[in-house]
Amino acid sequence: MKTRLLLLLSLIFLLAAFFSQGFTQDNQGLYMKIDYLEIDLQELSAFQNDVESVLIPVNEARIEAGSMENWYLYRVLYPGSQNTDHNFVAVAICSELCNNESLRDHLEEFSEGNNTARLLSEYYSIMTPNFSELWKINNSIVHESENGPAQFLMLDYMNVSPGAEYAYQMMEDENAKPIHQFRIENGNMEGWELFQLILPRGEEYGYNFSTGNYYNDLRDVEFHFNEEVLRQSRPDTDVAAFFQNVENVRDLVRSEVWELVTYTE
Repeated sequence: MKTRLLLLLSLIFLLAAFFSQGFTQDNQGLYMKIDYLEIDLQELSAFQNDVESVLIPVNEARIEAGSMENWYLYRVLYPGSQNTDHNFVAVAICSELCNNESLRDHLEEFSEGNNTARLLSEYYSIMTPNFSELWKINNSIVHESENGPAQFLMLDYMNVSPGAEYAYQMMEDENAKPIHQFRIENGNMEGWELFQLILPRGEEYGYNFSTGNYYNDLRDVEFHFNEEVLRQSRPDTDVAAFFQNVENVRDLVRSEVWELVTYTE
């Protein structure tokens, strides 16, 4: 009897230690759709009103219907180039490939007291992105917080050569992820995710993977992945060989920093 009790107590302590880390990997295996929007700055006030009166109600209905897990709206704080043609991005997280095919049904069922035709018309007039992308979330480690999602997302767009996809995935899983986990545990990062592009695709598109780095303090961006962090998190690592391996499997095409505007979950 005492042996069983000790085993039970040991199991409880192990589970408590695991969950006390505050990590969740619920996004791994899900899909992400990014809509890149260009909003006229002279119409920014009207857009902010549309977000509250149209975009949030529509996406809340999609979540209630089970066609989407979460929805986030970001302002592009630091674009990836000097001629970027988007200043806001809408991000939808779905358990299957994200689509809007059943929007009317969702609104009629879950949007109480609203005019479905009006909402749909206004929604599609707002959601006219310059381009959209569909991604698969291949890996995910995010810090649980009572304060909601992280305030900033830095997206690093990567180009991985054909045939090197598996090597790149393994590099991120086995080498990069533990470093990011170390930073999350030390309060310098809120989360990290690895994305693989589904559509569009092709060599001319320029990139096929990306990593999402989540922060609440932009000062943490400066040292997000460098020699000092590597030595702290993995003291026995050959630093030169590590970074050479990173350079061998992927090219960093560009980075963008987005600031969270609003979200629905």
